[in-house]
Amino acid sequence: MTQLTADTVASFIAALQAPAYKVQLHNRSTDTGYWVEYSPLQLQSAVGFLRGKNAEGFDIYCRPVGHQYVLLDDLTKDRLAELATLLPCLLLETSPANYQAWLILSFLPENREQAKAICQELATRFGADMASAEPDHVGRLPGFTNRKEKHRQANGLFPFVRLHRWQHRLSTFHPCGGAVFQPQQRPPVNTHSFSHSGKNSTSEYDFARVCSLIRLGWSDQQIITELTETSPDIRSRKGKHTDTYIRRTIQAAHKMLSIG
Repeated sequence: MTQLTADTVASFIAALQAPAYKVQLHNRSTDTGYWVEYSPLQLQSAVGFLRGKNAEGFDIYCRPVGHQYVLLDDLTKDRLAELATLLPCLLLETSPANYQAWLILSFLPENREQAKAICQELATRFGADMASAEPDHVGRLPGFTNRKEKHRQANGLFPFVRLHRWQHRLSTFHPCGGAVFQPQQRPPVNTHSFSHSGKNSTSEYDFARVCSLIRLGWSDQQIITELTETSPDIRSRKGKHTDTYIRRTIQAAHKMLSIG
C-alpha cells in the first residue's frame, strides 16, 4: 500500500493546493495524540512516517490551512448528487457508506465567525455532522485506515479511507443559497482528471495557487507576499530569479484566466 497511499495523498494535496496542512494523529486506545503542520512537500514526504503511526493505532486526520476550505462530514450517499452541483474538490469514503467532502470557496471569509456560519449552513443543507461544522475541524486523510473499533472488519483489519473523486476547482456555493458562477462560466484552474496520479511539480502548485488567489480577489502584491512566504523552498529553488519567477507566474495566471 506504500505507493498507493503516496499517490492518494498526492491527489489530496493537488485537489486542495493549500499553502500548508495541519495533521492530527490520535490514538484511541491510549487517548494520546499530537499535531503537526506540514508544507505540501513535507506532507508528501511524511507518508511513510504517517503509515507507521497508523499501523501503531493512530488515526490520521488532516485539514488545509485557510478558512476558504470547508469540510462536510458524515454525509450519506443519497446527498452526494445534490452536493455535486456545488463542485466539491474532494470526495472521501471514510467508512463503508459514510462520506466526507471538501469545498474550496470562491471567496475568502472575512473572519472565523463568517467561516463558521458558512460551515453550518452547508452542514444543515446536506445533513452533515453539525459538530464538525467548524472552520478548524479536521477530516480524515485518505490512504490510511479508520481505526474506530466499530469499523473493524471480520478479518480483524480496519478499512482504508478511500478517495473517490478529486479535482482542484472552486465551489459555486455562496452564502444563503446563492451561486457565484455556473460551472460553464468558470475559467479552468489547473483541473485534474479524477484518475490522475496528482504528481505535480512545485512550480505547477505555485501556478495553481496563484490562480486560486486571483479568483479569491487577492491583489498582485498580496499574492507576491503569499508565494514568497509559503511556496516550499522558493528562494533555494529560484535563487536570484525568485521575484521574476513570481511575477511571471502571476502574469501567466492572469492571462489564462482572462481567456478561460
